Amino acid sequence: MGSVNVAVMLMAAALAWMLAACATLPGGPTVGLAPGAPQVVERLETRRLAVRSFAMQGEITGRGGQGELAGEMRILGRFPDRLRAEIAGPFDKPVLLMVSDGVRLTVLAYGENKAYLGSASRANLARFLGLALNPAEVYTLLTGSLPVSRLDQGQAGQGQVTLSSQPGLALLRLSHRAGVEEGLIFSLGDYAVQEAWLSQGGGGLGLTCRFNSFASLPEGRFPRRVELIDSEQRALTINADKLTINQALDDKVFEVALPPGLEVQNLD
Repeated sequence: MGSVNVAVMLMAAALAWMLAACATLPGGPTVGLAPGAPQVVERLETRRLAVRSFAMQGEITGRGGQGELAGEMRILGRFPDRLRAEIAGPFDKPVLLMVSDGVRLTVLAYGENKAYLGSASRANLARFLGLALNPAEVYTLLTGSLPVSRLDQGQAGQGQVTLSSQPGLALLRLSHRAGVEEGLIFSLGDYAVQEAWLSQGGGGLGLTCRFNSFASLPEGRFPRRVELIDSEQRALTINADKLTINQALDDKVFEVALPPGLEVQNLD
């Protein structure tokens, strides 16, 4: 990911909104008036913070420096950074269990007959997911949002928003220091993000996020398909057949009892 922190750049993704759309936004201004940045940030934050937990089941594929990953998945998450991901191969044979309480990471690699223990850092998660994301970033992205919790503390860039050729969508372009460029396609109706990307001159940074197959749930629209690709063509795709939001999840879900006989390896 280079020297630029992906999380910081994504958290700056809506700082300089200059919306030119003449549309009525829920809770926003009247027709013909563009909302200001504080209003937009508030809507994005409201949407992000509304997801206190999620459960999804379906397929996962990944491609990274450690090889390829594919199988059936079940992922549970609780705000802001607790994750449990179970991956199975043919005939439901367990392949990988990855659990994070936001601070520590436990991974059971059944094929290797090993247990990996360490901090829940980007580097450690990248070893198994392929992408250098921390648990809070994974949680946020899998729920269809961006890590924008501290937008008001960031550095503003230069931005421009235009209406997309697709009705109801708008395109945001941002330019930041260090040659970083960002783009964001979102719904004018409910701020659901369709796609987001960032890049840095010289190939030092790159990340594309695509959100598809939206499910209409009581809490709103949420993507069942999430695709993440970085500049080194490392990728992670989640394709959920089942998705629920805000179900109760006990702390025990994010605890792991190590089976006897597994070799334990420290990650840091």
